[in-house]
Amino acid sequence: MSLPPHIFELSRLAAEAGRLIVQLSAGGIKLNTKPDMSPVTNADMQAEEMLLAGLARIFPGVPVLAEESTANGRVPDLGDEFLVLDPLDGTKEYVAGRAEYTVNIGLISGGRPVLGILHAPALGRTYWGEVGRGAARALHKLGAVPGEDAFAPISTRSPAVPPVALTSRGHIDAETETFLDNAGAQDRQRLGSALKFALLAEGSADLYARFVGTMEWDTGAGEALLSAAGGGVLTPEGGPLGYGKTKTGFLNGPFIAWGRIPD
Repeated sequence: MSLPPHIFELSRLAAEAGRLIVQLSAGGIKLNTKPDMSPVTNADMQAEEMLLAGLARIFPGVPVLAEESTANGRVPDLGDEFLVLDPLDGTKEYVAGRAEYTVNIGLISGGRPVLGILHAPALGRTYWGEVGRGAARALHKLGAVPGEDAFAPISTRSPAVPPVALTSRGHIDAETETFLDNAGAQDRQRLGSALKFALLAEGSADLYARFVGTMEWDTGAGEALLSAAGGGVLTPEGGPLGYGKTKTGFLNGPFIAWGRIPD
């Protein structure tokens, strides 16, 4: 399928960062701990540096809310439009040798995610979604940069009965389990990273519930992808998640990501 230039450039940039991440894992991961006690590696840092340089070229002048920069106190002034970046979402999965980690690039406009790129380097998958345009997925060789002809449209599915639910591998709590019990979700697949949004977007599952903290860079790209594919993200009260939450330090509250939003 023919891709708009900005989507193709972003997909290519994410894949190039993914290739760097895979290469660094082969050379030995250097693991450190951030002030909030979460893990960070040399791959997180070097991939973010590469991605920031590429985003400055593709979206000149648009501020970028990036995970590692924010952790180091470098938070730009955010306007109505800004980018959210997680250079390596699922660092724990990466360190453990699991393949679920992703590169996340999202564009926020008017407090809502409108464009998202998710790249899973160790799975050979790249996804994009733009609200109003649709969503697509490329399956490609590991380490490859997908060409335009590698992408095929994807969409969410009609909900299965009972629904298939996705949950965080490392952040599960009683409130989430109760919600899934009430939803009748007997099949629960535990995964790390924003890959869960991609699985909903391609129609492989029905919902993803998360009642413990995430950050805007964890969800922005995935929410845009899911919304473009036919789904959406709501708070338990039925409202939008919202972005640019400077007063909360960009911390998200509880949410449910739906393949198809219930009537």
